[in-house]
Amino acid sequence: MTNALLISAIILLYTLQSFLCRKYTDHYPGKAHMASPVFTAVSGATVVAVCFAVSGFSFKAGGLTVLLGFANALALLGYNYFIVKASQTGAHSVMMVFSITGCITVSALTAHFAFGDKLSVFKILALLGVFLSVYLISHREGERISTHRAFLPACIGLGLCNGAYNALLDVQQRLSGTEEKEELVAITYGVAIAVSLLQMLLREKKELPRAFLQSKRSLCFLLLCSFITAFAINVLVYVLPLVDVTLLYTFQNAGVMLLSVLASCVFLKERLSPTNMVGGVLMCGCLVIVSLF
Repeated sequence: MTNALLISAIILLYTLQSFLCRKYTDHYPGKAHMASPVFTAVSGATVVAVCFAVSGFSFKAGGLTVLLGFANALALLGYNYFIVKASQTGAHSVMMVFSITGCITVSALTAHFAFGDKLSVFKILALLGVFLSVYLISHREGERISTHRAFLPACIGLGLCNGAYNALLDVQQRLSGTEEKEELVAITYGVAIAVSLLQMLLREKKELPRAFLQSKRSLCFLLLCSFITAFAINVLVYVLPLVDVTLLYTFQNAGVMLLSVLASCVFLKERLSPTNMVGGVLMCGCLVIVSLF
């Protein structure tokens, strides 16, 4: 029961993060292309600060945790790059399939081959159903997949980076223990901050001070989203050793998508097509199977 509540909290937190991030970018007063690196820097600093507080204001990371932290930072930066590239060159529904498929598949295969976690036939079939339902839920009428040559490589890169990021969170705890989980997250986001600031200095040195100027609304959404991000990642790494990794990431990703769609219908008055509804029903059924097998 406790694990179910924690997973529900993760779904709610990541759904809020997605919503608040979108509101922040809508109200960001600077140049559009600077919104993402500014968000990475501010939210990353918040994550590092919260992790430092959760760990009791101490930092004790072994060599393996430091190495995995740097690797995870590269995965996070790759994810940020590829999600922008994919969203600019092709269909959102296809991009989401690759992102969620990569997260669940890479994590599940890593747990299976590296640590002996079992994958039943029913669970594999249910996961395939989840991937199909992601496409059906996010597909919009008249949406074209893409004819841009960069779209497929960007989607593949997105899936692999998302999978690597989440798999490494699990790998670190299995190899180094749960005591250094906050240090791993702090290193991951600390390196991401440094790289983002370096990119901003190289590309927009003169614009850097102005890039961080915010309106009242954008600042409010930025700070709220940053703290939600920090709480979400800390709850996630806390739950990781308590729940089967495939089950956790399947419910996290699918749950966030379902809740986001429902919230859009209720609060934004968006209409669902029959295809979207079929996808929602299919996803719910597949989640039940994943939880049972």
